[in-house]
Order: sequence, then structure tokens, then C-alpha cells
Amino acid sequence: MKAWLLAGAAWACGLTASTAFAEDRTGQSVALEEVVITAQRREENLQKAAVAVSAVAGDTLTKASVSQATDITRLIPVIQIAPAASLTQIYLRGVGTFGANAFAEQGVAFNLDGVYLSRPTAPAGLFYDVERIEVLKGPQGTLYGRNATGGAVNVITAKPKLGSNSGQFTAEYGNYDTVKAFGAVNIGLGQDAALRVAGQLAKHDGYFSDGYDDEDTKAIRAQLRYAPPGGFDATFAIDYADVGGMGSGGTIMPLVNGDARLGPSDPKVIAAYVARNPTAPVPQIIAKDDGYQNNKFLGLQSTINGDLGFAQLTVIPAWRKVDADFRSYASSFLIDITEKSEQASLEARLAGKTDRLNWVVGAYGFSEFVNADQLFDQGSNGSYIRSKLKTQSLAVFGQTSWSLTDRLRVTGGLRWTKDNKRQNSYAESRPFVGFTASFTPIIQVVPTTAVSDVDFDKVTWKAGLDYDLGEHSLLYGSISTGYKSGVLFAARGQNWSRPEELTAYTLGSKNRFFENRLQLNVEAFYWDYKDQQISHLGAVQAATTPAGPIYAPLFMTENAGKATIYGAELEAMFQATAHDLLSANVQYLHGRYDELRYQAYSTTGPAPAIGCATTLTAQTGASSAARIYNVDCSGRPLVNAPKWIVNLGWEHTFPLASGGKIVAGADARLESARYLSIDYLDQGRQGAYAMSNARVTYEAPGGRWSLTGYVNNIEDKVVFANSLQSPAKAGVIYNQIRPPRTYGLRVSTSF
Repeated sequence: MKAWLLAGAAWACGLTASTAFAEDRTGQSVALEEVVITAQRREENLQKAAVAVSAVAGDTLTKASVSQATDITRLIPVIQIAPAASLTQIYLRGVGTFGANAFAEQGVAFNLDGVYLSRPTAPAGLFYDVERIEVLKGPQGTLYGRNATGGAVNVITAKPKLGSNSGQFTAEYGNYDTVKAFGAVNIGLGQDAALRVAGQLAKHDGYFSDGYDDEDTKAIRAQLRYAPPGGFDATFAIDYADVGGMGSGGTIMPLVNGDARLGPSDPKVIAAYVARNPTAPVPQIIAKDDGYQNNKFLGLQSTINGDLGFAQLTVIPAWRKVDADFRSYASSFLIDITEKSEQASLEARLAGKTDRLNWVVGAYGFSEFVNADQLFDQGSNGSYIRSKLKTQSLAVFGQTSWSLTDRLRVTGGLRWTKDNKRQNSYAESRPFVGFTASFTPIIQVVPTTAVSDVDFDKVTWKAGLDYDLGEHSLLYGSISTGYKSGVLFAARGQNWSRPEELTAYTLGSKNRFFENRLQLNVEAFYWDYKDQQISHLGAVQAATTPAGPIYAPLFMTENAGKATIYGAELEAMFQATAHDLLSANVQYLHGRYDELRYQAYSTTGPAPAIGCATTLTAQTGASSAARIYNVDCSGRPLVNAPKWIVNLGWEHTFPLASGGKIVAGADARLESARYLSIDYLDQGRQGAYAMSNARVTYEAPGGRWSLTGYVNNIEDKVVFANSLQSPAKAGVIYNQIRPPRTYGLRVSTSF
């Protein structure tokens, strides 16, 4: 891995050194394309935006065969996205949520066309007909409706084009019987309106031996735009997605016979699992091949813009419904969940601009209702939770940028947020406590009723300076604060965590040199992370007796301490010739817990298998054998925070005499080691690795159609995406895995 990193660094240095004498021998004008973003709620050149943001164009997603959120990890170094049954876990520079139930809320906000999607299941069936994806790093809130601690992922879809009748279609076939199809049609409706309809089908067989880790997604989106003369512009959108298949899978560690693709219901994996302590006749959960996901998503939203003269008014009303129904054995035990949720939001902003001033003020309202029925069964231990959850959030926010001189600008932002969270939950802890005289297992039922009505409020802010060092060079610095409200869980007494907070210090520079042929963007950051919310199987109060409270195991969220995160990131692009584009993205990250203390529940009594110091407490468990331990992982690295990440890319175009062309491209991602969970066990650790992809495209004259052959994960590298320890069998780890080597053909046409 060190050799790869040194090679990557040498490549980046060589790229910079060679620019002074690189020339286009054909005599053609050579320059990098301009990228327009809306990360600061206005259209602006990416290179002029004084904010830490990475952007990926929609055609890049197509080239990389991206059809789900987890695929984004291959493209943007700062982010790690992993599956958890039918849920999606997003981490950015070690900040994120290990959410695995209906109570979870992301630490990195996920937004679709400016609308925050609250459910961890929600980032599904959305990655088609996309104009670009923007990833903002660090706290967001003074410009956004919903605040975020670690950052935001913004998916911006392609919008209807006035006066245009056009369309495009892409079809793909590959190994694992991969079939992907995407189509979009744009219809001009007179001079003032247009309709755009797009759809996607994505299917492939399971990557695991028993069929798990498959894909079966069908989605459609329609958008109607009306923009008559006079400054009024409105877009109305509806989208629907049906996500099916068997869902994600996992495999036992260490790997059975070194085979990483043996799924949870594979006989070899089951044999290895039941052989671990405790063994039969203690009740066992036997994974089956009857896992499934039947998740449906429906969204309605509109973006209405009006020119008021002194300011631009933007109003974004939205409503979304999620109907999730899934069963999974990916984590060694049975997870069976049905969840119905509805969210409604309304954001209103006023934005104005003068010669010296750019300003935005806004208000935001959000409400969500969730009904969830959740079963987590490990055989000798289990829990059942039936919940009604309600969240309401109100916020006012604003940000202004004032030009002190023609080159120097100062920025300030402020936000006030108030969140109310309620629950009415019934929960059962179901530990195995022994046998009857006839040797029938006894499963004790410990019921809990959890009722919450709690408020959280916070004022967050941002302050920054940016300075034009030259026509194509920007220097910027900022301090910003982020906040995420407390999270509920099903317990008696205090059944919520405190909010988490993050203060981010950023210093960056964006540059283009040599007539826009070389782009060098550098960012240094220091994050102070306090009261981080961690989700894990912990001890919650389930009942009260004359002898004192009784604690039961439940997946809960608690505040576990504080962390220090710092590092630097380099983004480089070099248009060496009219036909050669090179890119490099390097991130160094140091993330470590100053304090990380929590409680772990042992159903059988011995100290839990955790790579940290443990101390037995006097707390009483739900069974006579159970014990509860204090865990101290202070000084350990943050989860999903590799010290080094390097992305390298190259693309070369071969012009043909016919007017067509052949485009060859390759890219590689290199990562140092990282832990996947706060258990800090070697089997839940992903070692350093390198993974590369390649593609070759023939494009017909005029770009009417193209044919692409591709291969991803050329090395067929096994890369773990997630890890969870069995609650019933200490030290038994199941890992989820990123896709193996995939290859195929893709044909695209436009009309």
C-alpha cells in the first residue's frame, strides 16, 4: 500500500512539474471544462465557490455504472457509503451514523433537488438522469433547510429544457446477469413549458453464493417546468421507485476456506456459525434464503422561483412517503422490519445581490411520522420494537457575503433550529434464560413501554473570508458549527441521546493555471467533534423492581465522547493535450477519539469481545447470566476513517478519420486500513487495498450513439463495507462486502 501511495504522490508531483512545458501538438485549444454548482444556493463556478465541495457530473455516473448510493464511494474519496440490510449508512471523514433501525438519523444529510430525505432507506432508486452530485464537507445549515453535522450529499437531477424535443437511452448487460436500462425524453410544450420523463431499470444476480447482494430496482421520474416571461419559473416533480430482490448479504469471519462470497444461508457458513459458542441446545438462529426487500418510495416536490425585483424568492414544498418491508440475515441474525413513514417539508428563501453584497435568508419547516414494526432475533437473544415516532423541526437561517474590496470578501451566517421528537413505543427483550425440566428452552419476555416528548434547540453559525489571489486563484478560510438533534430509543427513563456538535476550521485554495489546463484545489481542515452519537447494542432500562432497575440489550444511540479530526485534501486535474485528461485526488485524514466510552451488554456473562478496555458494572441484566460492562475506547481511530485515500484517473481520446472517436479511460482507488465498527476487532477491519476500473468507448460521428466495454474492480479485490458482531455469540463477526469484479457492455444513443 505504501508503494501505491508513493506512486500516487509522485504522479501528482509529476503532473504539476510537467505543466510548464506540456503542449497540444495538434494546435487545438486545450482547457478544462467549467463546472457550475449550486452548493451556496446560487449558480456559480465551482472554482469561485469559497466552500469545501466536490462535484461529479452525471455522465461520470453513467461511465462508472452507478445505480445506487453505495457506488458513490468509488468516485469521491471523502465519503464512505455502506449498506445495512435495506438501510444506507453514510460517513464523511469519519462522521456518520451506524444506523440500523427506525430511530436512526443521518449525520451526513442526503438531499434530492434541495429536499432533505430523512429515512436511512431513502437514498434508493434515485441515481439516473442526474445532472451532478455535490458533496459538501463539514457542517451545513446557514444555507440549507435541514442542518447537518458532517456534510451533505446533494443529488441534482436533469431538468426540463424549454423549446427542446430530445431524448436519450442507455442499455447495459454484464456478468451476474446484469441488466440496466435508462431512458429520458424531453418534450417542449410551447415556448414557456417543458416536460421531462425519465426511468431506470437495474437488475443483477446476487454476488453471494446464496443469491444475496442482488439488485432489482425500477424507478420513474416526471418533471414539468413552466417559465413564462417575467421572472417566474416553477418545476413540479413526481418520482417513484420500487426496490426489490433478496437484499444485502454478509459472511462470517474469518472467511470459510478463504471464500468471501459465501452468503449467510450457505451451508458452510451456517455450519461455522452453529459451531461457535454458545452451541445447541442453546437456541440458534439459522439463516435462510428467504430474505427479501420490498421497498417503495413516492415523492412529490416543486421548486418555485419568482423575481421580486429586490430579491429572488424560492419556495420548495415537498412530500415523501416510504413503505419499507424487508427481511435480512446479513448480520448473522434475523432482521424483519416493516416501516411506513411520511415526511413533509417547506423551505422558503429570499436571495439578493448588489455590487457588494450577496445574501440569503430562509425559513424551514419539517415534519415526519413513522410507524415501525421491528424484530431482531438471534435465537438465544432477541428484541421486538413497535413504535410510533414523530419529528417536527423549525428553523430560520441566513448567510451574507460582503465584498470589502474587489478581491476580498467576508461571509457570515446564522441559524436557529428547534426540534421536537416524540415516541410511543412498545418493546420486548427476549433473552434465553435456561431450560424446563423437559429441556425446552425458556425465553423470558421483558416488556418495556417507552414514551418521549423532548425538545432540542441550537444556534449555529459560520464566519469566513475569501480573497482572489489572481484571476483564477481563490484563497478562502472559514469556521462553521454543526448540530444534530438527539436521537430516541425504546427504553424507560431517559430514552434519548443529547445532540452532537461539530466545529470545523477550513483553509483552502482553488486554482487554475496555464490557460485553464491545470486545476489544483487544496483544503486543510480541523474538526472538533463533541458528544458524538453512536448506535450500538447497549444496555437500556427495561423495567423497575424493588431491588432496582433491570437492563436489557437494545440497539440504542448514546453520546460517547469527543474526537479530533484533521487533515488535508488535494484535487488535481490536468488537460495535458486535447486528447488526454489526468486527475488525482488525495486525502490525508487523522481522526482519533479523545474520549469514547459506552456500555456493552453480555447475554452470557463473559466480557464482550471488544478491542478496548472493559470493566464489569453492578447493573442487573434481564437474565441471571447477563452482565453489563463499561467500555473505554479512548484513543482509538474513528470508524470508516482511513488515513490515506488516493483516486487516480486518466482518459485518452483517439480521433478517427470517419469523424468518430475512441475514448479509453482508467481509474484507481487506493485506501489505507480502517475499522468498520466500534468493536475494534481485527476481523472487523478493512486492510489497505488498491482497486481499479477501466473502460473503452466507441462514439459514432456526431455523438449519435456509443458503445462501451467496461470492467470494474479489475483485481477482484475483496473490500469489506460494513461489520457487525453477533449479539448472541461474542466474537462472531459478519462482514458485508463491496461488489466483486464486474464487466459488461453498454450502448447509448441520443436523439
